[in-house]
Amino acid sequence: MNKIAKYSILILFSLLWVVGCNPTLRRTAFEWGLTKDSYRFGDLYRLSNLAQFKQTTEACPKKFAGNRSKNNTALYIIGDSFTEKERINADDFNTNGYLRIHWNDSLNISLDTAKRNILVLQTVERHFREHFAVPVHQFTVENGLRSTSPSQKVNEGHVSDFFLALYNEAEQTLKESEEALTSFLFSGDAFLRFKEWKAAINLSWFGRHNDQVALSPDKKNILFCWDTDSTRITSSFNYLPDSELQKLIQQVNQAKDYYKKQGFDEVYLSIIPNKTSIVAPEMGHYNHLVERVQQHSMLKTPLIDTWTPFSQHSEEAYSLSDTHWNCQGQAIWLEEVNRCLK
Repeated sequence: MNKIAKYSILILFSLLWVVGCNPTLRRTAFEWGLTKDSYRFGDLYRLSNLAQFKQTTEACPKKFAGNRSKNNTALYIIGDSFTEKERINADDFNTNGYLRIHWNDSLNISLDTAKRNILVLQTVERHFREHFAVPVHQFTVENGLRSTSPSQKVNEGHVSDFFLALYNEAEQTLKESEEALTSFLFSGDAFLRFKEWKAAINLSWFGRHNDQVALSPDKKNILFCWDTDSTRITSSFNYLPDSELQKLIQQVNQAKDYYKKQGFDEVYLSIIPNKTSIVAPEMGHYNHLVERVQQHSMLKTPLIDTWTPFSQHSEEAYSLSDTHWNCQGQAIWLEEVNRCLK
């Protein structure tokens, strides 16, 4: 009987491990209601488990769902998590074509020259300096000028680098699997309740919370540490010298020129402000990245400005429990983009 119990427990936990680490099986378990989405209350709540910042992630209305006009406009986006398909898709735009890729991806495309092809370079403020530190060539237009990419061949002098890359990739995969397994097993409401009790005690008794988040001075907003830690290049408070700013703007202009030569009719830059920059700029010496870029005399790339409306609606544009915008903030950005598409 003891052996049966031992083997039963071993089999059960083995199955949980396999399902938790496999994206396809994990998705199936979610669809069957066997587990819950660990991000359903926002990414900052997921990190902190502070109940005062617990808010169900809302599905935003799609203005053009099933009602897009047969115009001649095609929209392309190089973007980050703010425009990922779970938040933004073709039903948000009045276009006759839509394609979006992440900054980490690359894709060969063909442009329909009968259409007005528009490209939006969308980046959140925290990653602007990283994205435009190098040439932006994520899209290669097959019926335009081709870009050349470095050879992927490994030569004898870089064998050690090759194996180091393999090791780093394996290490990252194991880390992601561990995080996925933890989310799969401990995202139920009962487990979250215990996590909330622990987080509340740590904050009220010891003034401590998860080191990946920060609280605004008035304790009304929870923020991502990448935005608040001034030692990080992603931070709103990291020093940005004028010399670096000029180089970044040159890269933006070069990206615009490159894609115009590739066949795009219009290229726009859109910088989404960090949540910290809008709701708690007093937490440090703000570097004013977005404003300095948008107002710089060297910038020759058209803008989709969300800094102005977001700063005017500072308490209404971002989710309480997440680093991303809420439906009102998203609607502001979509209205600006659709205005450019008209």
